[in-house]
Amino acid sequence: MNISLTGHTKGLGLFLYDNLKNFNVIGFSRSNGFDIKSPFDRKKIIKQSANNDVFINLVHNYYHQTDILFELFRSWEGLPKLIINISSFVVNDDNWGLDKFEYIEYKNQKMSLESMSVLLNKKNVYPIIKNYRISEINFEEDFKNLNSIIDEFRLSQK
Repeated sequence: MNISLTGHTKGLGLFLYDNLKNFNVIGFSRSNGFDIKSPFDRKKIIKQSANNDVFINLVHNYYHQTDILFELFRSWEGLPKLIINISSFVVNDDNWGLDKFEYIEYKNQKMSLESMSVLLNKKNVYPIIKNYRISEINFEEDFKNLNSIIDEFRLSQK
């Protein structure tokens, strides 16, 4: 399977990039010329991901994580592919972030991402969209869970 991964040079993205050894992984980050804030760069990412089976939508940059989800879904509509959005536990915590505006903004951005996923999944067509919520920084646990999502998809395609 071929996988595209945004945010592959730091944190969880780097861990995934280094450990998804059973797959061909293409990474997209600002450090290699791809900024999801830019509509032009998002188009380049989508074009270079056209032949991939899985897209891990990890990098967060305001609402642009939702933008790339929507644009990628439109590009992949009807194709047997998988999009995994990396979200956050804060979506379900009613009181998280009330003390800082930037936290409220972050939470709302993740809620937007998940809401867009729900709406697109209601079309009941490929690609499949899964939201994966990270809670604490536990790269090994996240890797195991994400790998399970990918394996489940891979097996469903046989």
